[in-house]
Amino acid sequence: MRVALACLLSLLIFAGICLAQSDEPCLSGPATTLSDTDGVTTKTLTFSGSFGKLTAHVFLPDTAKPVPGIALSHSTIQYADSRTDLLLFARALARAGAASIILDGTINWRTPNDDSKRPWQPVRCELQWLIANVNLDLQSLAFGGPISLNTDSYIPVCPARGRKLCYEPWIYVNFGWNSPIEVRATEWMKTPQGQLKMTHLVTGSFHLKDVQLSWLLENPTPPPMVARAPTENQ
Repeated sequence: MRVALACLLSLLIFAGICLAQSDEPCLSGPATTLSDTDGVTTKTLTFSGSFGKLTAHVFLPDTAKPVPGIALSHSTIQYADSRTDLLLFARALARAGAASIILDGTINWRTPNDDSKRPWQPVRCELQWLIANVNLDLQSLAFGGPISLNTDSYIPVCPARGRKLCYEPWIYVNFGWNSPIEVRATEWMKTPQGQLKMTHLVTGSFHLKDVQLSWLLENPTPPPMVARAPTENQ
């Protein structure tokens, strides 16, 4: 057990990320509420920019207190023999107490590779939205999945909210990359039991309650709520 925990902790990469305004525009559509169950509000919205148009799902704990935040780069993983939906993973983290946002998109993992890296700009868009619209604990932030962070594509961005965000410690939950530790993590994401191991990275680091396995076994697409108007800031 201790060896497994050490391997899990080795997946966490702490980085000083300076977020500052970018010249490249990023537009977000209104957020539409889909459901409000189990202490989690589920929303969907779209982002548009030079990368085109992308849909995102947001999962917010029903609390007025500042919460940790995590942004994920892809919503599914395609393996050689199966396909895994990561929406329940993101929602489970919200049930544990962390606001999460996840972009629609598929990691092609028929064989381990580095070909599914999401460009930084759309990830920057979802981070901007989460920081601007959710009461986050800015000392407890994370992002995960295969993301292109080289010097050519990484664009620092900081929202103008009157709160300093530059050089905060971010946790990188690293899966979808072709290196030994990340390959192992990506294989864990294939099953609910493996995903449960990965949730410990976030809940343990941010001192949240544990995710229950049953949360990762439910229907990932709850029916939409009726008569709930879209909002920009919720």
